[in-house]
Amino acid sequence: MELEDDNRVYLASVRNVNWNYDMKAIAKANELTKGLESDSARIKKIYEYIVSNFKYDYDKMSTVQSTYLPDIENIYASGKGICYDFSSLFAAMLRSQGIPAKLVMGYTANVSGYHAWNEVYDSEKGEWIVIDTTYDAERKAAGRAYSMIKETAHYSRVSEY
Repeated sequence: MELEDDNRVYLASVRNVNWNYDMKAIAKANELTKGLESDSARIKKIYEYIVSNFKYDYDKMSTVQSTYLPDIENIYASGKGICYDFSSLFAAMLRSQGIPAKLVMGYTANVSGYHAWNEVYDSEKGEWIVIDTTYDAERKAAGRAYSMIKETAHYSRVSEY
């Protein structure tokens, strides 16, 4: 089976990026991006919102089970989560805006252990960019510098959704 646009699969609601238009997080994405003309502006606005308003949940990290799946509504309501949650929320909010976004799992030099981040399709450049909202939220909370786009070479993919 061939898709007309291979990136369309990264707009869908799937098991670990499970969203719908009735969710509060998706309403927030609509509010944040209203009137913005470009995908890059929408990506940046949603990115800044997550990095500025969500905290890493260390308690959850120490108790999470291997079968865990993110729940967008719970993540949004609590304002905190683990890397899997950050990545799922970011992907859901972007997908709701018609921006292809992958939830990627694997390893990075920036974080010890298994990690989740996003690859987002930049339609203006015609390429996928690596964005790690979890890492950047932690850096921002610590008062350290951060930048949205990451070096692809610093991330090693095991799976993507």
